[in-house]
Amino acid sequence: MFKIDHKYSLKKMMTVSLAILLIISLLSGCSLAEKATGQVPAGDFGPNTPRVGLITGDGGITDPYYKKAWEGLQKAQSEFQIGIGYVKAKNEKDYPSKLEELSQEKCELIITVGPEAGLAAAEAAKKNPKIVYICLDSSLDSPIPSNVLGVSYKIEEAAFLAGILAGKMTKSHVVGFISGDNKEISQQYYYGYKAGLRTSSSGSELMKGIAGTFSDKSRVEKMTVRMIESEADVVFHAAGAAGSGMIKAINQNGKYAIGSDLDQNDLAPKRVITSVIKNNDDVLYELIKKFKENKLVLGKNTVYGLAEKGVGLAETTQNMVPDDVYKKMLQYQENIISKKLKVPTSENEYLDFVDN
Repeated sequence: MFKIDHKYSLKKMMTVSLAILLIISLLSGCSLAEKATGQVPAGDFGPNTPRVGLITGDGGITDPYYKKAWEGLQKAQSEFQIGIGYVKAKNEKDYPSKLEELSQEKCELIITVGPEAGLAAAEAAKKNPKIVYICLDSSLDSPIPSNVLGVSYKIEEAAFLAGILAGKMTKSHVVGFISGDNKEISQQYYYGYKAGLRTSSSGSELMKGIAGTFSDKSRVEKMTVRMIESEADVVFHAAGAAGSGMIKAINQNGKYAIGSDLDQNDLAPKRVITSVIKNNDDVLYELIKKFKENKLVLGKNTVYGLAEKGVGLAETTQNMVPDDVYKKMLQYQENIISKKLKVPTSENEYLDFVDN
């Protein structure tokens, strides 16, 4: 699973490497086929190389929710001389065993993504005080163990910018929003988006749908179709992998989509005007740099927004909307960064935002 140095002849090294891959594939839950593709490379550094492990969902490192974290690890790998690997958790109940698995693999640093994984990591940290845990997309309850860092995002700020674009791009003045659930993070998406839409086009109607799933693409596709039938011509999703169902419906009906943490190159970019992005790659790279320099401050939560470049819109956005619309969005972005504008994250904050 991690980078290992073997100074043998080529034939002997190939034999040993294959054996290592077979053994580790059983330990890590990653298939040999995945090893063979080079997703978890083996071979350059010595046995004292620090090991960093990532826990993903069942979709592995190709799942959009975990892909950027893996990219951040890859970016840090050669520069900071770390060995990297990942294990898959089939569901939330799997987190404790996978955390233990990485502990047994002698990881010095373990990365989780998402609130539920963060909670499991905080519990595991109490039993493993020598291991550092970075919990991305997770705001932890106090007291936070002294070897844990919770990392959350002001995703509402990027969602606000998406709402600005939706208000400028809609022709029907009806737009949609679909989330996988109605928990706190989904509320951040929704109220940020709603505030941006109201700022950009106060007369537009916002339709809200809660899919109750982050995996059922068909369900999200049907919800999108119903919104389109009710005249929505821009739909934004925060439904994880299930959001590709929204993209499919948008493509078939010639409307506009706003994605979240999606690879636009795979999702008909002519219809996806932007995506709301959590920059897990850049954030994790910086945190690993601090870890290597012994400058990582633990035992707390830290929050990244537009000012910290922890969230934003897809780089392709400028090519997808008219210049005047893009420039207007940039003005609001600067107002948020300079703290002239505070984006709401809840219903009460939204009502205050409207009153002001």
